[in-house]
Amino acid sequence: MSRDERRTVRYDFMLIAVVLLLTLFGLVTLYSASYLFALNQPQRFTSGLAPLVGNVTACALMIVMFPILALIRLEWLKKGWVVVFLVLLTIGFNMLPFFKPFQRNDYAMRWITLRDGISFQPSELIKIVLPLYLAYILDKNKDKLDSFVYGPLPPVVVTALFCTLILIQSNLSDVVLVALTSMIICFIAGIRLRWFAVVLVVITPVIHRLIFSNKDGRWYQRIANFFSREQTSSDYKTQIDFSLEAIKSGGFWGKGIGQGTLKIRMPEVHGDFVFASFVEESGFLGVLIYFVLMGIFAGISYLVAWRSNNRFFQILAFGLVTPIVIQTLLNIAVVVHIIPTTGVPLPFVSSGGSSLLVTLVSAALLVNIARRHVNSEDKRGGYAG
Repeated sequence: MSRDERRTVRYDFMLIAVVLLLTLFGLVTLYSASYLFALNQPQRFTSGLAPLVGNVTACALMIVMFPILALIRLEWLKKGWVVVFLVLLTIGFNMLPFFKPFQRNDYAMRWITLRDGISFQPSELIKIVLPLYLAYILDKNKDKLDSFVYGPLPPVVVTALFCTLILIQSNLSDVVLVALTSMIICFIAGIRLRWFAVVLVVITPVIHRLIFSNKDGRWYQRIANFFSREQTSSDYKTQIDFSLEAIKSGGFWGKGIGQGTLKIRMPEVHGDFVFASFVEESGFLGVLIYFVLMGIFAGISYLVAWRSNNRFFQILAFGLVTPIVIQTLLNIAVVVHIIPTTGVPLPFVSSGGSSLLVTLVSAALLVNIARRHVNSEDKRGGYAG
């Protein structure tokens, strides 16, 4: 083995290690945050372990799927018929919640529900398929991006279609996430800034009307409550009140894993506000460790995208990691009361098998792309083996 080969930085191994740590960290954090909370709500949960079931199931599936996705050759993803098939399949899955046999409730038709309570949120698939489509079309038309027909039009049409399906599912948070991800990917790929200005001019009044046309709707109420200056009474506290109190009580060292007290009273602590429970129990030190892990994950993924010698895999890697980073920032921003409540889960941590499964699939594909482009001059961008 030559000296250069011994110096090879195996970003794929590093990525696998950090994904494993984040997944284990998420399971432990979710268990600690949700166990007593679930026990105190027997009308919602069958046991204290109920919020963990979906996440554990996703992990079990990925024990088989992760090695396959990380090792297979990804060239077939560049084939047009594969991309079209996956886009159509995703559209089909996102239409199923509108049919009675698959509906879980009438409030938010976001899940495909099967027998025995097994459910899946099909909008999560968009976070993988949309970056794949954008990577394909922006690579295929790389020499014609200045043209409206070949540049911004295809991404706008597919993104708008996906956003419409999500919006009908009553999920404005994911609409914003998907649209923002699409715009960032297109910007990185070289779409001209003037087209972004046109898109913003079109969608801004649409979003404004969706939010402010119904002042009794939850989207308007979330924004109104965020900007409200009224003091919350001691007899009634909101999620944000409990969240901020939990964060402040954590201090530097935290109260210890499993020792948090506010998590029992915090609504939806197993979902969007699991980070508040984590801070209460692990303190500033735990937050620092979490940010280091997420920073390593994002840093390696973006580095792999930047070093890739293939434009398709460059855009795909960037598109897969970006939604995870945005979700993390949005979730934490909500918990610390920087932005209104969004309903966006914390990647690797929040309860929800659909979210964790898609996050791990994205991570496996990122590992595969990292294998293709190990930082070695000898391999010249080939598979690491």
